Amino acid sequence: MTDKDLTNTIPKPDPSWDYYELWQSLHIAQYKIQSALKLALGQEQANHETDQKVKEILETVVEELEQVIDNDLTAYSNDEVY
Repeated sequence: MTDKDLTNTIPKPDPSWDYYELWQSLHIAQYKIQSALKLALGQEQANHETDQKVKEILETVVEELEQVIDNDLTAYSNDEVY
């Protein structure tokens, strides 16, 4: 399943919601982490191939979460007062 397929299957909040993109990105990360867990759960014993696949999935998640932290959580104007 691709990221686009995933976002089409998750019930979505109002796209005008300020945290919509953050919500969507975190759901994609959650799906990828779950897929890594399923991959590991399907193995009786640890092996290099599974380790590599899980590592690749998790590295992708880390990169995407770093982008979320750097972009989605700082997307508002610094002039706004909370």
